[in-house]
Amino acid sequence: MPEVYMPKMGDAMEEGTLLKWLVSEGDEISEGDPIAEIETDKASMEIEAEDSGTFAQIIAQEGDDIPVGGAIAFIQGEGEEVPDRQEGGGEAEAEEGGEDSGGEAAIATAEQDEEEEGEEAEPAQAGGQADGRANGHFRASPIVKRLAAENDLDLSKVEGSGPQGRIVERDVRAAMERGDAQADGQDDGQAEAGDGAAAAEEPQQAPQVGLQTPRLPEPVEGPDTELMEPTRMQRVIGERMTEAKQHIPHFYATVEVRMDAAMALRKQLNEQLEAEGLKLSVNDFVMKSCAVALRSYPNLNAIQTTKGFELHDKVDMAMAVALDAGLITPVIRDITSKGLAAISRESKDLAVRARDGKLQPDEYQGGTITVSNMGMFGIESFTAIVNPPQAAIIAVSSIARRPAYDENDEIVPASMMKLTLSADHRIANGRDGALYMAEVKKTLENPVLLMV
Repeated sequence: MPEVYMPKMGDAMEEGTLLKWLVSEGDEISEGDPIAEIETDKASMEIEAEDSGTFAQIIAQEGDDIPVGGAIAFIQGEGEEVPDRQEGGGEAEAEEGGEDSGGEAAIATAEQDEEEEGEEAEPAQAGGQADGRANGHFRASPIVKRLAAENDLDLSKVEGSGPQGRIVERDVRAAMERGDAQADGQDDGQAEAGDGAAAAEEPQQAPQVGLQTPRLPEPVEGPDTELMEPTRMQRVIGERMTEAKQHIPHFYATVEVRMDAAMALRKQLNEQLEAEGLKLSVNDFVMKSCAVALRSYPNLNAIQTTKGFELHDKVDMAMAVALDAGLITPVIRDITSKGLAAISRESKDLAVRARDGKLQPDEYQGGTITVSNMGMFGIESFTAIVNPPQAAIIAVSSIARRPAYDENDEIVPASMMKLTLSADHRIANGRDGALYMAEVKKTLENPVLLMV
């Protein structure tokens, strides 16, 4: 059956948002035609039809969050019938059971498969609202149910805004921000009056206070305000960076690099490369230097796995690229084997396609260390958060002219730049970080070492 499914665009992807349909029901389409725009936690991109025929049925609506493998449309081939998703059949049962339409047969991950057992719609608890329910039941995908369970929310208290009152991810996150719909185990005021009187006579035990999300205010929504809802990418970045900051024991090491020699070599090389239309950036030199220095400190070129930290011989350098909707880190593979010109070409190509949303998943996944450069914004110093499962990230600041001493102790102007390493203390210690950054400094101050 030529159903169109939400594709899996990365190992960590569990669901995607349908941003926009590019075709309408009844359109004739060919294999390879773009049919929809979707948003993942990494990027927005188009998906293409894998079959030719009539675009006969839209299953998911714009703005819906659909699990990976969930059906979003149906392409009708010659001699095929469009499935009836409203009356009977497996699709209707799946919808009634809380899945996105067609998702019960197509969810790709084992974790979701386990959650599909007993997928009949769950009864609302006593005191639960009828809004967003069907026949006293609430509809929600396994991902939404897991998110609610992880944050101790009672879905029977959450009003669904999805199709047919289905509870979607944004509803759960809104409840989390408001601080309501908590699964507190209370009977919603249905205790008998006598019990209430007895409870009133007893001193109430103070609730245990732990690390909780602060209760947020309702938006003012005045004429001089604008409400901006975070995109999927922004939400996921926030969640992962919060988790990284809370669970990775960061330590930091900063060096100040004199960049005069590197700037002189860059100028000389750019004059020779001008005919090719290529211009080396400072970041090309920094990335190459950070990669070369890892030869002596492989524990910083590591990935945390289920069995421990895995050290890599090849350096797959991820570079942070800022987008309007967040951040993405395309990867230059085996960067130590490439010259500065090749690094420059590849980094520029990746950055352009990252901003255009044209990267493929294998182009922004699998990095072993990251470089984040804010020098172009005039930032003199900053620290970055380790990007899990990696073990280290280097923050690159701007180049500033300031007084320095030469070999004769004379004061001379110098171009100085600060680099700050953030590293996971479980795989590396302060000595490792200090020696590694000293090696990066040495290489950048003697850039001829990059040519060998």
